[in-house]
Amino acid sequence: MGSSYSCFGVPGQSGRNLFTWKIDGFTSLLEKGEGSTNTSFDMEGIRWQLSLNPQDKKSADPSSKHVSVGISVSPFSLRPSYMLQARFRIFIYDQKYGRHSIREVGHTYQTTCRTMEVSCMVPLQKLENPSFGFLVNNTIAVGVELINLKKVACNGIERSTFIPKNIISGSHSWYIDDFSQLKKPTAYSEPFEIGGYTWRLKLQPEGKLNKNYVSMYLELDKSRSQHLPSDGVLVEFVLSIKKQAARAYRGKSRFIFSTKATGWGYAEFIKIEEFLDPTNGYLIKGTCTFEAKVNIFGFATDRA
Repeated sequence: MGSSYSCFGVPGQSGRNLFTWKIDGFTSLLEKGEGSTNTSFDMEGIRWQLSLNPQDKKSADPSSKHVSVGISVSPFSLRPSYMLQARFRIFIYDQKYGRHSIREVGHTYQTTCRTMEVSCMVPLQKLENPSFGFLVNNTIAVGVELINLKKVACNGIERSTFIPKNIISGSHSWYIDDFSQLKKPTAYSEPFEIGGYTWRLKLQPEGKLNKNYVSMYLELDKSRSQHLPSDGVLVEFVLSIKKQAARAYRGKSRFIFSTKATGWGYAEFIKIEEFLDPTNGYLIKGTCTFEAKVNIFGFATDRA
């Protein structure tokens, strides 16, 4: 395999920002099966990666294989404080007749989105057909021309979340002996501790957005959680109403709790009509029990 800066007779190209990749032994590449082959190059002070997938199946007919090309940016060339807006011409060269397969594409590269792929540029069957010039002496040539590159500043923040092997779990039940006497518009359970953090359940009997529903939330008490990471903890929680005759009504979510986002839950947790109906078993003689099961999955870190 080799790389060069020739342009195979592409009209109007200076070659200054044109990178050409020649791959010798293309049939050997096919024998390796599905997947991409990659090479790196520098252009305009940025380290790029060009990839070739000769057996792409991203088409309406999964049995039909195509050649696809992708362009990525090295992670060392990006920061959360800016984005790279790039426009390219992508070539699969017709080395005999100059009838190249050309796509012009644009992409905005960020730390969390470093790859752009041009799918299904040429059907593999067409590329292997000797009446076309895409494959000559078992060699394919792919090119990328950088038309425009712009660095755009942004107030970006990158968040990383670490998921440990051991998940910290716990649960809490909130027994209410007279639902009608709950403080309105908002009532709170007693604080409880899970995983070294202090939590409480928040209940809005007449709903937050819709008075036809009961609203229910899990809240983190940041004032009592001394070791809370500044950028939060990833928590999966299940909020439920204990059904006194059968199974409970449940809702399950996974969110990052932090000093800026201390509460998550459901504005429309359950219809009041359904909740008050004694035949459903949620509210019996004014008593009910709300429950929370909490799994602490990981910890978040932000980087500007």
